Amino acid sequence: MHLTSLTVLAFYLNGAVDAGKQTGIDEMYDQIEAGTVFEYLKRNVERIDLSMLTVADRNELVEEWQRIANAVDARRKFVVENNGYCLLLAYVIQGIQQRAEMKE
Repeated sequence: MHLTSLTVLAFYLNGAVDAGKQTGIDEMYDQIEAGTVFEYLKRNVERIDLSMLTVADRNELVEEWQRIANAVDARRKFVVENNGYCLLLAYVIQGIQQRAEMKE
């Protein structure tokens, strides 16, 4: 997966937060756990284009986010405790960081 695809996704999530979009942390955890997070985003974020992500990319991200959700305390590590979109943005940034470190 290209880092550009992840940064574009981050921009869309940032724009959603800027537009006042909010959802609870638990709601976003539920969507990640169920594997329905991309469907949720399409339904709830008006200005989002996910065409840069293939089905394989989406599956990879869902699995990655499920691992992070099960292993990381978001309040402590990502300083996120209120908005599920901010949580997802933190996961995307974490993924960018991990991929960038692998390239070094």
